[in-house]
Amino acid sequence: MSYVKRIVRNKSFGLLLILAGAMILFSLLNGNYLKLSNIKTILINASTGGTLMIGFATLLISGNADLSVAAVGTIASITCCKLITSGAPWPLAVVVGLALGGLCGAVNAVMWFRFRIMPFIGTMGISSVWTGLAAYITKNAPVLVENQGFFKLGSLTFFGFLPISFAYVAVLALLYGLLLSRTKFGRKVYMCGGNVFAARLSGVNVTKVGAIMMINCSTVSAFGGIVLAARMHQITSDSLAMTLMSSMTGAFLGGVSFGGGSGGMLGAFLGLLVLNFFNNGLIMAGMGTYWQIFAQGVLLIVALTVDHFGTKARMNALKPRV
Repeated sequence: MSYVKRIVRNKSFGLLLILAGAMILFSLLNGNYLKLSNIKTILINASTGGTLMIGFATLLISGNADLSVAAVGTIASITCCKLITSGAPWPLAVVVGLALGGLCGAVNAVMWFRFRIMPFIGTMGISSVWTGLAAYITKNAPVLVENQGFFKLGSLTFFGFLPISFAYVAVLALLYGLLLSRTKFGRKVYMCGGNVFAARLSGVNVTKVGAIMMINCSTVSAFGGIVLAARMHQITSDSLAMTLMSSMTGAFLGGVSFGGGSGGMLGAFLGLLVLNFFNNGLIMAGMGTYWQIFAQGVLLIVALTVDHFGTKARMNALKPRV
């Protein structure tokens, strides 16, 4: 019985119920909602924001934030596409794009750990830098890529409905989930996010862990942008403009705390699914795109509110009782 109670109280179980409820509701409103073709569309739409969410969520757990993930994904993918159109082999172009993403993460780490510019503010500023640079490089025109090898990187489909772009998200969520929950480094990440002072007293190199997570976040974001470019055969300076909010919303819905130290990849992954199945359901029900944006904002506010009270409850539980 206690095992059943633990399952019921788990946030992931609640998200599964919400997801199931949304699928039942919207399938009643539109008979095409659960068709494989629409499921494929939902998973494709979830893939780019989902990849960015993986990096964003892991960084949040470590106690930091990065508002430049979409801009980093954009500048990395544009660089990759430019190299391919210049005649470079596409695998080399992908590696350069990923390396550029890592370099962007290193810049974020230097701003925080060397110059003490708060990540929330610093990454907001650097996001504008990368976005402006991307617009300058592209002249606000799409960068077109005609390369079949590169195209397959983002466009293959398994079993007729599972896009490879979403398979990347699922695999990354699994790998990072295992890293955070089953390794010594993962425990250090939670310690840094939960109580940075206690982590230092325990001998954890907080600066090193934070820098690794920032570089990791930007590298994963670069991968998300590159996969999007491979799937679309092109990239523009605003292709990922709306992905930051969906990444944040998915992570917060999944129980990842803005304050750090709590949450996990399973919850974040389910939060991503809930968000995208819900958004698609609104469209299939005949509601305009503006309602999708509105609902996403409401979900983000609700998730942050729940996170606030959850953090407050955890802090109260840690207070000594007289």
